[in-house]
Amino acid sequence: MGLMELYNQDTIEQDFHPRKLLELLLADNNFSIHKERVTFGRGDEIILESVQVESPYVYAVEIGVGALYIGNQIIDFVGEGDFMGLHHSQGAQNTQMYGEVLTGKMVVWRFLLSDVIAKIMSIQEGYLYHYNYMRMMYERYALKIITSSDTNQQKVESMLQTIVKRFGTERTENHIKLPKCFTRGVIANYIGISNTTLSGVLTQLEKEKILLFKSRNILVLAN
Repeated sequence: MGLMELYNQDTIEQDFHPRKLLELLLADNNFSIHKERVTFGRGDEIILESVQVESPYVYAVEIGVGALYIGNQIIDFVGEGDFMGLHHSQGAQNTQMYGEVLTGKMVVWRFLLSDVIAKIMSIQEGYLYHYNYMRMMYERYALKIITSSDTNQQKVESMLQTIVKRFGTERTENHIKLPKCFTRGVIANYIGISNTTLSGVLTQLEKEKILLFKSRNILVLAN
């Protein structure tokens, strides 16, 4: 019987969550790997590949929120418990993949990808950590692809709900406050629309009471 048959999906999601993967990588028992705790400031670029090292970097986010870019396009966001560099292909030629800090600071653990893979493979169930993380990323990217054919308003609504579910922490009655690091420029870039179009959509959503503007904050109606 294979390892996958010993676990149901709920067990995999709980026991092999990315936060537990970070605990595994930080543990020094049995198989220790090199790690660095690094702090970046707002707007800093986080480079995944460097000519100084043979293996790309992997970053585990401890504090803060950032955006992942391919070239000038935002493809995803990362926050506490997320990884950068663990699941991204190097197959896209003539493009640079990197992270950018959106919050005031970001604290991360930096590893070499080769060390991370070696650590994962050093334990019997290790591949389930990678499988579970890849599954989460697939679902996230699949949602972005599926909504790409929606109207601009539908895309904005879907993205706002995704952001507040992943990163929203402040709730006001039936609304959740959109973190200020998600500026209109950031949102428009991710969706692939202009700032002017985004402003028009946000105004319409306010009319439909799907969101509120309050003290320069955007409050999104919780689903």
